[in-house]
Amino acid sequence: MSTSLPNRVRALRESAQLSQQALADAIQITRQSVHLIETGRCSPSVDVALRMAQVLDCSVESLFGQSPREQVLWSESESSGLTGRVALAHVQGRWVSYPLERDLTGRCADALVTRSRGRKVEVELLRPAPALSEQTVLMGCAQALGLLADRLNARSGSGRYLWLPRASTHALQSLARGQTHLAGVHLTDAKTGIDNLPDVRRHAKNQDVQLITLARWEAGILFAIGNPKGVRQAADLQRKGMRLAVRESGSGARRLMERELQRCGGSLEVQSDHLLEVRGHLEVAAAISMGAADAGIATRDAAIAFGLPFIPLAEERYDLVIPKELQREARMQRLLDLMTTLAFRKELSAIGYDVRSCGERIAEESAA
Repeated sequence: MSTSLPNRVRALRESAQLSQQALADAIQITRQSVHLIETGRCSPSVDVALRMAQVLDCSVESLFGQSPREQVLWSESESSGLTGRVALAHVQGRWVSYPLERDLTGRCADALVTRSRGRKVEVELLRPAPALSEQTVLMGCAQALGLLADRLNARSGSGRYLWLPRASTHALQSLARGQTHLAGVHLTDAKTGIDNLPDVRRHAKNQDVQLITLARWEAGILFAIGNPKGVRQAADLQRKGMRLAVRESGSGARRLMERELQRCGGSLEVQSDHLLEVRGHLEVAAAISMGAADAGIATRDAAIAFGLPFIPLAEERYDLVIPKELQREARMQRLLDLMTTLAFRKELSAIGYDVRSCGERIAEESAA
């Protein structure tokens, strides 16, 4: 772990009349490791910190409490104009702050922004830095990533997992910038019809990565219950006055809508006065369900979530793009192992995913 903090380990150990060796034996680490932790030359993993606090009969916070100086640090900002509450993670040797907005407003913050300087923000920590340094960011638009993070967080083990809903292209760009540990993508190349690989090569060309399939899903047209607009096919989306909920640029659903309209001789520009741009498949379904839009293109799981009719247009492969250097880490191994469990696969199947290829390694891409 790269972050070290002043601590009270030595004082509480001596108060408990324990030698360094006795404490090391009790928490199953070496005496040298105890010495390095006590002198602030390294920080323990979350598991070690918890065991140490248990042996010394105290809380982790009291053992590794931060001084006012260590409660504040500078981090990169995922987006410009970042203020207020943020999530925080340590990615490729740098701290990165993420806005807690929209679907994430109900999540407890890791830190508060105190001031900004361009794309850098100073944050006041609300959780200990050692714990935050083991937080793993999963970025992508699939609900399955949220389920994956939720199940991982419910299991024992060090670190936490944070799902950030983002469009596929955004996730790839963030991976290239070192602002996420994993990118989830479903991008079909218009020229070749190949899923994901062309876009990964374009955006992550300076990294060694591996593509691992999470699932396959159907993308298609969602429309209001009762079908008051008489939607039967993609060509019907061009009708005059049709209000469309569209995903943001860079998303797989936006790309699919543009491709389907072009096949019918139309374009989104023709409907520009009747477009409602939203983020995420669930927001497409929510807009239609609330009557803010007549139709849109999203995934079958979004239609199921809101009980909306669905016309499939394409089957897509949803892949996880993971830097090869991370795959050897325990936290990524935990994630990949969970993908193979029967309970996780059954849950994905229940919301419309095809999990027969879950965990399949698609390709390895080396830095250009």
